[in-house]
Amino acid sequence: MTTKPQGLGSLATIVESARQTWNLSRRDRLWWFVAAILVLVPALAFVLAGRAEDGLGGRGLFCLMAWWLHGTVIVPWLTLYLGVQAVHGRIEDRTFQYLFLRPVRKVALLAGNWIAVASMAGGTGVLGMGLLFGAVALRGDLWPDGIEWGLAGAFAVVAGAAAAAYAAVAVLFGAFFRRPLVWAAFFVVGVQMLAANLPVSAGLRRLTITDPLRRLLLDGIEPDRRLAQMLWPAERDFRPELIEHPLRDLLLLGGLCLVAAGMAYARTEYDSRERE
Repeated sequence: MTTKPQGLGSLATIVESARQTWNLSRRDRLWWFVAAILVLVPALAFVLAGRAEDGLGGRGLFCLMAWWLHGTVIVPWLTLYLGVQAVHGRIEDRTFQYLFLRPVRKVALLAGNWIAVASMAGGTGVLGMGLLFGAVALRGDLWPDGIEWGLAGAFAVVAGAAAAAYAAVAVLFGAFFRRPLVWAAFFVVGVQMLAANLPVSAGLRRLTITDPLRRLLLDGIEPDRRLAQMLWPAERDFRPELIEHPLRDLLLLGGLCLVAAGMAYARTEYDSRERE
């Protein structure tokens, strides 16, 4: 009598998928480039801190560099790349054929990919912002009222939220599109940048990741008018009513992306695809 092979349960599959994604992703040569950036950005901040504009101070310098470098460039692009490779890379190298033949749920595999990517990118973002803050904090003369350690915590929250949201978008692109990196570039450069820096409607802003993150950040650091305008140049004043519930908007967008990705991943019959 032939017995049906026993597969892992959903939770065990998620954990194992996350573990394997971690092991595969950490071997990527991209991490050497990321490590160089994590060193160069604090070094640049330390040099710029010695020439900081009067009135900007350590608070302003850190917030500007952390947001415009880490928040809008490094964390989004790193997360999208890792997410696309975690899902689409297995379709390109045909290892998906082995995975899909195992008695495991495809959705659980995808959930493990998302968790691994979000944790790796989020951890990298937190580390990068922490190193940047440490470099600026060394310039004690730029903190006349004392070093504001709470800024580091506010940006750590933003880095984690950004990684989780962008990872959800990345696994959707990887599961659904044949050219996911092209769509990722369009999403970041086209949709995100235009909506973030043009006077568009509040409804469209809620469908992005950048603006809810920026609202979450401004709530955490409570900037003055000058700093708020530097962080949100499309708006003359900080207007909280544009995005009233940033975390809810991020959870909604991320949840919809994960649901759509799970449906596509579970139902699509994939052929091997050439690498981009």
